[in-house]
Amino acid sequence: MKERIAEVAAKSVEALLAGGTGTSALRDGQLLWSLSHLWDQPRYRRLVEQVAESREHDEAAVRDSLALAEGLAACGYWERARTLVLQSLARCDAADYIGESPEGQPMPKGARCLDDWAQVLSVCTRLLHVRAHRELQIAAARAVAAILNYHYHPDLGGVLFAVRGDFFRFDEYWGTCVYSEAALAALTALLDEAGRRRETHLSALAGRYLHQHVEAAWDPTEGGIRREYSGDVWSAEKPGNVQAAAVGALATLHRYQGGDWEAEWLERVRDYQRNCPTDPLAELRCLVRCTREPKKNLTL
Repeated sequence: MKERIAEVAAKSVEALLAGGTGTSALRDGQLLWSLSHLWDQPRYRRLVEQVAESREHDEAAVRDSLALAEGLAACGYWERARTLVLQSLARCDAADYIGESPEGQPMPKGARCLDDWAQVLSVCTRLLHVRAHRELQIAAARAVAAILNYHYHPDLGGVLFAVRGDFFRFDEYWGTCVYSEAALAALTALLDEAGRRRETHLSALAGRYLHQHVEAAWDPTEGGIRREYSGDVWSAEKPGNVQAAAVGALATLHRYQGGDWEAEWLERVRDYQRNCPTDPLAELRCLVRCTREPKKNLTL
């Protein structure tokens, strides 16, 4: 499987390099994350140094800066990743912050976006595995609280993409809008943080919410995880990247809570995902999740 990961990582690097380096914080972050799985090859290590040492992304959007922080953390640039993730969170806190929808459109001013929290939590968890740091612990705790207490909608049984700047729900479209890819990323990040903290209660909550999302988003007729829920209706779209994210989330849950439901749904979604076109980066993330060893000492 290591050979397969290296093969897909090389494809991801090739695809990302086609867009050039130093022109996009998002692309450079994704490139660094892909390169972190080719660390044993000297030519790729030199490329990591070249990309990581670029200082051309000071004005990047928050989502792009967080992707860069993820890539830097994966390649061991702990201090730079720490600075970037904390700066990004501070920018999200601003009353005039304008995030991006999954389609790349501006969000309402001050809205708090689920994918921002998911990225903040993912980066903080990775950095905290290396060493304790009070500000990162606070940032991680804030992300966990925001996802569980404000974005999770108990009446829907889903995790909303956006809430208002005061953390109340929107009244209009965004008040019931769930995007599978963002929800799956957030729930996966919660599971990873629960594993780091060794908190069985947090792991159980994230697992329960993942159960709810997967069963609700699954197309009962043709199979597959649907992309978006809004206006009381699930969309018909079932992109390959969403299926890959679902497989990765379920593999993470199975790693901690390896029960019958987890095994059955992991296989079901994986079978569907095999026939879906998926970009190399999404495929790589999925593969990495699926090849991690189960942590038997964290079984609930």
